[in-house]
Amino acid sequence: MSCSNQVVRFALSDASGVTGFSVTSKVEAGAIGLLARGCTMVGGVCADYSGNIYVSDYAQHCIIKIDEGGRVSNFAGLPGTSGNNDVGGLPTRVPCNDSSVGAGDGARFYQPMGLCCDKSNRIYVADYANEQIRVIDSGYVSTVAGIAATPGFVDGVGSVARFEGPKDVAVDNSGNLYVVEYLNSSLRKITSNGSVLTISGNMASPGTGDEENVKTDKYSRQLNSPRGVAVDPEGNVYIMDSGNYKIKKVTPNGWIYLHSGSGVMGHSLGTAGVTPATCQSFTCTYGLNSFCAIDKSGNLYVVSREESATRLLMINYNGVPAEIADFRTTAYVDCPIGVTVNPGQKLFVTFSNFETGVSSSSSSSSSSSSSSVDSSSSSSSSSSSSSSSSSS
Repeated sequence: MSCSNQVVRFALSDASGVTGFSVTSKVEAGAIGLLARGCTMVGGVCADYSGNIYVSDYAQHCIIKIDEGGRVSNFAGLPGTSGNNDVGGLPTRVPCNDSSVGAGDGARFYQPMGLCCDKSNRIYVADYANEQIRVIDSGYVSTVAGIAATPGFVDGVGSVARFEGPKDVAVDNSGNLYVVEYLNSSLRKITSNGSVLTISGNMASPGTGDEENVKTDKYSRQLNSPRGVAVDPEGNVYIMDSGNYKIKKVTPNGWIYLHSGSGVMGHSLGTAGVTPATCQSFTCTYGLNSFCAIDKSGNLYVVSREESATRLLMINYNGVPAEIADFRTTAYVDCPIGVTVNPGQKLFVTFSNFETGVSSSSSSSSSSSSSSVDSSSSSSSSSSSSSSSSSS
């Protein structure tokens, strides 16, 4: 279906039953303002500690910034131009943008997807088709690990490491990064010194999801095409194990548990049983859970996509899901993609025609010459729902 390209704000107090009208009234950045900066297909999203929102554009190979006033700008990469900066070794401190039109000296991405932000306002990018993890810091882009256009499944430091299909990235309070790889069916960790370690997964043989409640193993078959990752304040890592229709939890001591989901594709919030195996956490059903985020209380927010049925869910610390919005009754049925919670505990969701499957084709360039911003950005303040304004 056709769907506008936009970023929408929800209050964490929003209940189920969100209508198309109430979603529209909360638009932070609309299609016109995003298109003016060359953005046509928002996907991953994150927030920094200064009130700014960042979205990846998988089709146009760039990162877009939306400031607290709703102004849209091209943050990194050249819209419509894919590429990499691997010339003469692992690139460091490449300017976010070209110094002048046609200069070609700025950062390049190739189908960027998941984003996250650390406490120093560094933005990390899962640069999907480049098989790399990138970082944006103080106007420059560097590569944390991986070599462009060189897929693989290798642990190591910096350019020694290999990825295949890094889909999403999250950062913990100690600065460690966690990466889920869609094609390697794995969870990788990048320590603060740049070492890449495999926590769970097996490139050669994706798992059925039955290896749960056990110690993690880099040769195990515990994951199948994961699409999203998040870290809670306690250091627990949550994985959207989409190929198994489950959510997994990896604890700081290295155990992997089933957090939520029965393993069957569906649209049910589950039923409360009398035994652990029949409790709501393990009888609920999910579609292809994609990007996710966590709030200060440990609640997990997930975009769950099923055929002609997409939901925005909140899953509590015990794995019990609740609906924030069921988009089957709105014009956005197939469109929610990414989700993030900012330090002020506001929830942002990206809506577009982004496909969770992967295309190898590069998109054509879009115009980025206009400096106007969609009027729907400023109208977002008219939303009647309120959200917490506490700072992190």
